[in-house]
Amino acid sequence: MKATATYPLVSGGTIEVEYDPEAPCAICGEPVISASVGGTTICPWCDMGKCRYCGVQSALVKEEIDRGRSLRSWREHMEWHKLHPTGLP
Repeated sequence: MKATATYPLVSGGTIEVEYDPEAPCAICGEPVISASVGGTTICPWCDMGKCRYCGVQSALVKEEIDRGRSLRSWREHMEWHKLHPTGLP
């Protein structure tokens, strides 16, 4: 099932992007569910640095800055939730 996200353009107007809400997030691997400010390849939770299951917040930075430490930590956190389900968003 495809969904559509509408984003404003800097020059004015909008652009519509079609995406798959069941596609895995490029950061955590969970379904994207809905479009985020960062686009349609990452879920809104990873875009905001907030866990969809427990609400913990984390700063996710580019791999070039911290050599991937924050992304590894975030992915480990999400794996913990997969092993210890607490419910879906």
